[in-house]
Amino acid sequence: MARHLARLLERDGAPAASDNSALLAEAWRQRGHLAARLDPLELNEPPVVPELDPAAYGLPPGAEAPWRGLYGGSIGWEFAHIHDGEKRRWMQARAEAPALPDEATRLDLLALLRRGQAFEETLQGRLPGAKLFGLAGGDGFLAAVETIFRRSLALGVEEVVMGGMHRGRLALLAVLLEKPLTALVAEVTGKSPLPQGMQASSDVPYHLGYSGEREIDGKRLRLTVSPHPSHLQVVGVVAQGRARGKQALRGEGGKGQVLPLLLHTDASFAGQGIVAELFQLSKVAPFDIGGTIHVVINNQLGFTTMPEEGRSARYCTDIAKLVEAPVLHVNGDDVTALWRAACVAAEWRARFGGDIVLDIVCYRRHGHNEIDEPRFTQPAMYKAIDSRPPLADRYAGELRGGGLDIAAAEQAGPVMAEAVKAAFDAAAGYAVNDAGWFRGAWQGFRSGGIDDMLTFVETGLPLDRIRQIGRALTEAPADYALDRKVARFLDQRRESIESGQGIDWATGEALGFASLLAEDVPVRFGGQDSARGAFTQRHLFVHDTASERRHCVLGAQAEIFNTPLIEYAILAYEYGHSLADPNRLVAWEAQFGDFLNIAQAIFDQFVACGEDRWLRSSGLTILLPHGLDGGGPDHSTGHPERLLAACARGNIQIANVSTPANFFHLLRRQMKRDFRKPLVVLTPKALLRHKGCVSAIDEFGPGTGFRALIPDAAARPERLILCTGKVYYDLAAERAARKLEDSVALLRLEQLYPLPEEELRAILAAHPRADLVWCQEEPANMGYFTHLDRPLEALAGRRLRYAGRPAVPTPAVGVKYWHEAERKAVLDAAFR
Repeated sequence: MARHLARLLERDGAPAASDNSALLAEAWRQRGHLAARLDPLELNEPPVVPELDPAAYGLPPGAEAPWRGLYGGSIGWEFAHIHDGEKRRWMQARAEAPALPDEATRLDLLALLRRGQAFEETLQGRLPGAKLFGLAGGDGFLAAVETIFRRSLALGVEEVVMGGMHRGRLALLAVLLEKPLTALVAEVTGKSPLPQGMQASSDVPYHLGYSGEREIDGKRLRLTVSPHPSHLQVVGVVAQGRARGKQALRGEGGKGQVLPLLLHTDASFAGQGIVAELFQLSKVAPFDIGGTIHVVINNQLGFTTMPEEGRSARYCTDIAKLVEAPVLHVNGDDVTALWRAACVAAEWRARFGGDIVLDIVCYRRHGHNEIDEPRFTQPAMYKAIDSRPPLADRYAGELRGGGLDIAAAEQAGPVMAEAVKAAFDAAAGYAVNDAGWFRGAWQGFRSGGIDDMLTFVETGLPLDRIRQIGRALTEAPADYALDRKVARFLDQRRESIESGQGIDWATGEALGFASLLAEDVPVRFGGQDSARGAFTQRHLFVHDTASERRHCVLGAQAEIFNTPLIEYAILAYEYGHSLADPNRLVAWEAQFGDFLNIAQAIFDQFVACGEDRWLRSSGLTILLPHGLDGGGPDHSTGHPERLLAACARGNIQIANVSTPANFFHLLRRQMKRDFRKPLVVLTPKALLRHKGCVSAIDEFGPGTGFRALIPDAAARPERLILCTGKVYYDLAAERAARKLEDSVALLRLEQLYPLPEEELRAILAAHPRADLVWCQEEPANMGYFTHLDRPLEALAGRRLRYAGRPAVPTPAVGVKYWHEAERKAVLDAAFR
């Protein structure tokens, strides 16, 4: 141990440690957090740490006293895992130079605690038995967050974007964000947070978000807390993406002006895997937000689960070591320690642009909520809690004992109590007149309905403009030595655009991105291996084979990037980004469609229902490579049945597009309307190089736009086969082979939700005697049929026959010739 400490001293630039006192000091810097007195209930004694005993270095008892005072008190300074010497020395200096709040700050903190206490006690008194997820026992959280606000504001922050949890949510809104109490009380007592007549589901009060401003020390601070579902850690990454979007809108300096502040509880922080993912993203360039301050309310308890049952790590925060983030463990009943740690957190983020964690070790005075009885499972803990006075009482005693006049600060509690009582009186007649939906960056937008979503939008461009954009897409810097296959790829792309024939899928997509960029619409597009394309189809970057240089064919202003092998957190992040900036195309691509499985919670709880639940519009575009190509169960499906199951009230758009030009128009339409809806595109794999899946340049030209339905040219068909996506090309080839072009018509449904009902009704009515068939390559219990059969039959007024694979538990077979046999059977069923 002594030799190890000596090496550490040398690593930090200190002289070699021949002095045993120096070795003892270094031991306390490294391991002193283990001896810190963090449990306010004093039920858990710090462990015996042999390295901290002066006897281990031949020193007399008491030699450790100065170090125990610095590292063994109410803050556990955990930073020895940081490899960067400058950062470690900076944190060491903060630990060894104790700071104290001045008299005015201490009185302000007491007033803050009194307001929080009065708010919660008055609320609980008026609503006995209600689920409020109160903060009592973790009251010091208010002091820590308020200090972060104030210190960050002094360091240049102008806006704080928060993602939070249930616990203390109402106190956070009322006391720190200063949400109007009448509105807050009305929501808690069951009043709708939406204007009368607005068709939306809304959410419970402790899930709702809020945005407002406070004036602190003569400066304005914008404060936003994101709405969240019960999957608590999910919203943190959404808030980070939202912060990135806000930073981007501010331009240079945005990272210093917008602070991401995430609020956690111990059980979810330690237990949910998305936390590791968000830390993994924190230093990857497309997700860098200049550091996040994490505040953990450490209840020392899950719902009823003790720490030893809920995690393997020593601390609930150990996952933060993944990125060498410092962790300050703080006794939640020591207000001075909370103030000090919060100042350090704000300063660290401003200085180093990295993450830092405050672990506030506290307790829950009530159970998981006010209804639950925790004494059933933690009797000893709650015996100690019951005998412990509220934090505000203890802090008042501490200040009074120090000779401060606290009378004015103490009045903050009664004032808050009266304000809450007045809010209850006013809430009876309270009604929301303005949903506050489209403000700030969203000014001028609206909520589009199904009719709006089906309205044709012209998105074509002059052909000379298309060719001009195409030339830029196919030019590499003159001094680049390109791989010969990449050079041939660019030549073929250029030839297709110049000749106006054979424009393939990836070229249509690139023209869509490039045309938006040319119109000053920012584009952010990422996914696993998306820059090149998982199927080597895209080549948005070309590389100089003689060096490490690379060139983006879309231009330097495009934000095109590959991502870590993460779906869950990245989809959450990109969704959050789309919330902040409606004027930017934000697109995420799964490597294969079924990779959405891992991010299903984001799709279900945010993408599909964010507008219905929280009035949060999003234009996020999701690309899911889809199609049964013999690739086995895991690389065949984007599970369109799950997507369609989530569709209602015009909440989202689902498309399976069959031509490059239609995909081009779909991307452009996403940014050309005065409303935003999430878009999911089941993109092809086999069609990327299919000779039939090409478009002529005229299909990109003036007067053109996205076609939700592409009818067939057959005049008087005896059979009308409805389909979507790749299977159309199989059907067309089979129809030609059987010479049935005159008797069988194919109808491509390019947009699956919302359905183009009027167009469908007209076509179906024009062929009243034609046999109707729905053909899909997906199994009967997957795909589209179970969601579309009744609506299509209602539009047609007659039965719709199914042609496709039978129902199975696995999306696709894993043997190639089985797959081919199934494909032939599907085609036989369609034409029999």
